Amino acid sequence: MPGDPVCIRKVNSVEEAEIIAAWLEERGVEATVVDSSNPGVMAFGVTDLEGVAIYVADVETADRAKSLLAEHDEEHAAVTVTGSGVETMDVTCPECGRVGSFPVELRGTVQECPTCGTHIDVPAGDG
Repeated sequence: MPGDPVCIRKVNSVEEAEIIAAWLEERGVEATVVDSSNPGVMAFGVTDLEGVAIYVADVETADRAKSLLAEHDEEHAAVTVTGSGVETMDVTCPECGRVGSFPVELRGTVQECPTCGTHIDVPAGDG
């Protein structure tokens, strides 16, 4: 018996959500993009959506999708230099899907997501 749909990530644009959904589908995970500005959102059962969300069918599928996305994010973690000259690295929260920037000195540590407070791993990577 299938469960309720699960949001696996929220992003800021429909385009980004569609790219992620297509990437997941290439890996055998069916994903649906739900945009808060779309009138069909209420029919999907979402009432408190901010931005654009990517949903999968159930918790089991969500676990697989989040795992795939975490591996992808870790492999592609980018180091950037802020206007003040501080090197930072973007890390996507596995819980809320938002991206947080952390100083590269925090590589290999566990930090709190600046959006939802969930503990997230800052990849050790060599940048």
